[in-house]
Amino acid sequence: MSLGSNISIKRKSLKISQEYVAEKLGVSRQAVSKWETNQSEPSTDNLIKLAEIFDSDIKELVSPEQYVGERKDVENQIKQGQKDIKMQMAAVFGRILMLVGFIGYKGIDKSEFGSMPDWYPYIWWGALFLIGLVLAFIGSRDYFNRKSGSKKIIWFDLLFAFSFLFYVILPFEQNINTFVILLFGIVILTIVNILFFIPAWRRSKL
Repeated sequence: MSLGSNISIKRKSLKISQEYVAEKLGVSRQAVSKWETNQSEPSTDNLIKLAEIFDSDIKELVSPEQYVGERKDVENQIKQGQKDIKMQMAAVFGRILMLVGFIGYKGIDKSEFGSMPDWYPYIWWGALFLIGLVLAFIGSRDYFNRKSGSKKIIWFDLLFAFSFLFYVILPFEQNINTFVILLFGIVILTIVNILFFIPAWRRSKL
């Protein structure tokens, strides 16, 4: 589509007259008519002013197909960045749930559950841990598969999940074992967020 046709279509879509455009640009109506019929072309200055009048990008007038393609690319990048954030957030909440599940499991007070069966609190905290594990796994796998990201995030999550199993083999007292596992988990969370979550967040803002 020609430049003149683009100017005409844009003007008509905004329901403004050639006289209005001519007045804003300080040219004659005939000049605007010649632009729209491709008998002549506006100068660079007038083209810039036309874009301002139409509240559009110059590329939208000169090459609308290219402009639309570039806009779609930008929109796709924004959507991709938003999905990155959602999946990273799912993974982060998953890791937090694993921590909460572990803390709850080690601090079970059966009296708080009243007449509930003895196995109920273990199922409750165990379920939280498993939900967290699934969320972290899905988020990490999505990051790697869609972005061809580093496998390190998957290994970090596996290390984070299995670190809770180390509780039973640590040679310290129960409280010290719990403290060591929690400290280790917090360190893993910090490393994962610094290496993967924060960069993805920053990219989505660009």
